[in-house]
Amino acid sequence: MKGILSSLGEGFLDLIYPSNIYCISCGNIIDDSRPYAHCDVCVRALKWANGRNCSYCGKLLQEDYGPDLCTDCIDGEHVFEKGFTCVEYGAAERDLLHRFKYKDKAYLGRKLAEIMYDRIRIEELEPDLILSVPMYGRKVRQRGYNQAAVLAASLAKYMERPYTGKLLVRIVETEAMSRLGVLGRRRNIREVFSVAHDKTDQLAGKTILLVDDIYTTGSTVDACSSVLLEAGAARVFVLTFASGANLTRAESSTMTAGKN
Repeated sequence: MKGILSSLGEGFLDLIYPSNIYCISCGNIIDDSRPYAHCDVCVRALKWANGRNCSYCGKLLQEDYGPDLCTDCIDGEHVFEKGFTCVEYGAAERDLLHRFKYKDKAYLGRKLAEIMYDRIRIEELEPDLILSVPMYGRKVRQRGYNQAAVLAASLAKYMERPYTGKLLVRIVETEAMSRLGVLGRRRNIREVFSVAHDKTDQLAGKTILLVDDIYTTGSTVDACSSVLLEAGAARVFVLTFASGANLTRAESSTMTAGKN
């Protein structure tokens, strides 16, 4: 079944996996009045990023945290214009994304994209083009789909904006980012992405909305944004379903030390 679901029409998918019958997080029966195909318990379990947010990347900030920028944005510069996210990555979010990415449930991307659409439309952002963070070809074939592409394609339909999955490409297969600290992530992602040579004219002067499932330190979307800007894009905004927690310098140092 891998790879087939992402190519089926949405109407047919609704016949196979009706989104208004079962909660997509816990599987309990719901009705079509429930938001984002979630039951009341599960929608409350999600850690919505609608409190204090980093003014640059959109990460959720702790109420007792002083600055309006997260630790990562204070410590390093980014290439993209601004970032937005929907939820903080915790247990409930991890379980939902794990099933979406690794359990052949590409159809969940439509509901996640609906959440992302509701998040981004309040910003009144009008991108010329929606792109996704690309996955290396071998991994796409193994998994059957690129989860970021599923999100971006569905979001583009909601926003009524063009989407293309062949403009930005991943030319190098890298080590899993989850195993690396901040510096390791930056080194790991260098010279990994490229713009297809025959499609650079599509970027000239354009505002791009770059979509991914998870934002952690920004290394991946920075690398993508760099090649897009070098190829002629005017601005790159970033939208993800989830973002990592804002870590203090002490917490970040402890995690980095544990991964080295």
